[in-house]
Parts: sequence; C-alpha cells; structure tokens
Amino acid sequence: MSEDISDSCRCPGAATRPDRAAGSGRKPVAGKMKRLRWLILLAAVGLVIACAPASPPALPQIPAQPDALPQISGVLQEDRVIEGEAVLAADLLVPVGRTLTLRPGTIVYVQPNPSTKIDPEWLSPETELLVRGTLRIEGTQEQPVTFLPLELPEGQSIAWAGIAFDRSTDSVVRNARIHGAETGILCIGSSPLIRDSLIRGCRYGIVLQQAGPKLIGNRIEDGEGGVFCWWGSSPELRLNRISGNQEEGLFIDRSSRPRLTDNLISSNDIGLLAHDPKLATQVGRLVGNREDFRQLRTGGGK
Repeated sequence: MSEDISDSCRCPGAATRPDRAAGSGRKPVAGKMKRLRWLILLAAVGLVIACAPASPPALPQIPAQPDALPQISGVLQEDRVIEGEAVLAADLLVPVGRTLTLRPGTIVYVQPNPSTKIDPEWLSPETELLVRGTLRIEGTQEQPVTFLPLELPEGQSIAWAGIAFDRSTDSVVRNARIHGAETGILCIGSSPLIRDSLIRGCRYGIVLQQAGPKLIGNRIEDGEGGVFCWWGSSPELRLNRISGNQEEGLFIDRSSRPRLTDNLISSNDIGLLAHDPKLATQVGRLVGNREDFRQLRTGGGK
C-alpha cells in the first residue's frame, strides 16, 4: 500500500531537480522518499485507529448499598427527570401523557423480580420499564445511560424484561447501554428513534411488532437473537452492527417491509433469515456468519 500512496504523493521539488542530487554525490531523493513513505504509513495507521468504532465504556461497579439510592417503581404520576444513580426496584409504567427523561450518565440498576404477576397492565412477569407515554433517554457517547442488573438469578444470564414501548409516542433512545434483559427493546405499535446504543447479552436485542422505529448506528451483540421484524413492521435500519448472536442476526417476516442501509451483520449463526432473497443485497454486509442468508419458505409472519 505504501508504494501506491507514495507514487501519488512524490515531492515535486525532488522529482524535477535530479541534477542537484547528482552533483552532491548523495541520494537525498531516495532518503526523502523513504521517510515520506514512513510518515504516510504512520498517518494511515493513525487514521484507521481514529476511525475505528470506540469500545463501550466499562460497566459500572454494582453499589455496595443499592437501597440507599433513589428507588423507582409503580406508575409515574407526573413528568420526571432522573440523573445520577437509581434503582428500578420493580415494574415502572410511564402512562399516556407522562414523560420520563434520563439525563446523560444516568445509571439504572435493575432489581430482578422473580414474581409471576398476571396483571394485564404488564407485559412480562419480570421487572420491566413499560412506556405508553414518552421515554427520553439522553445519553451521549462520553456519558451513556446504562441499564444494569443488580444481580443475576442463579444459573441464568437474564435478569429483567427490558424496555417495552407499547404505542408510545415521541420517545427517543440515544446512547443507551442495555444489559441482561429478556428483550433489550420491544416496540409494539411504536416508532421511537433508537440510535448509537449498545444492547449486549440480552436474549433478544430488539423486537418489533407492527412498529416503525428508526434504528441508526446501534450495536446488538452477544445474545440469542439480534433484531426481529414481525407483523407488518416497517423500521429503518441504518449503520447498525449486529454480531455474535447464537441464532439469527436479523429476522424479517413475510409481512414486514424494513428499509435497510449499510448495516454490518457478522459472526452470528445465521446472518439474515427472511422470505425475500433481495433483502440480502439491501441489508449492507453479511460476513462471517455460519450461514449468511437463509430463506424462509413457510410461516414467519402474516
């Protein structure tokens, strides 16, 4: 590579005055070109490092006394802003007309709930953040908003249900870090903006049902499955990285019509599972999966 670069970047002065080099008995052109190639190589390495995706921040330490932190649960009775550290002690419902805002750097420790509640108000028997109003997660790259289980049930890697948008409006998830959930983010009839977030170690990363969110620049990693488009969902998936999942990276049923641009789906068991083989050419890059594309023949949605 250095030869190609150096040929296009030769110093004009050295190339057009060979007589000065010959008269001096030295070979400054060769020496300068060698140094130039070296500098270009160093610059190229620096550019690659600078452009590489940043590693996620280290997970915060579990507090020694979580009971001393603010505890949140129940039904949000008024708009609320949370910053710093807090504990999701049990289910939290953001009802229609209410807004929950999480400021940059907020850490939400989730208390696992082994109950088997059957109240129809809730979608899961496990601890969940259920949003029917508006959730605004306002993390930044330097100060993400983190959801982290306080503990894991014995012999399990999943500790809580996750974040569920149920016909939510105007919700935004920016620079979130979601760990150890059954479903990192579930969207039912909702279209939040979800961008620049990391969903890691969740059984299912993002599940969509009749939903049309924008998923931009996210990383969905190391779960059982990555992103699932069900029941006529029409999301935009752009610049996402879906990797290291035990089953499919991206599932699209027959009735869903996602818009796919420049995604990287790699190192999953199956990269893309869908009815339409054309989707494999639209998704972006399917590389390094055990099976990059598998076509669904029957079933798989309405």
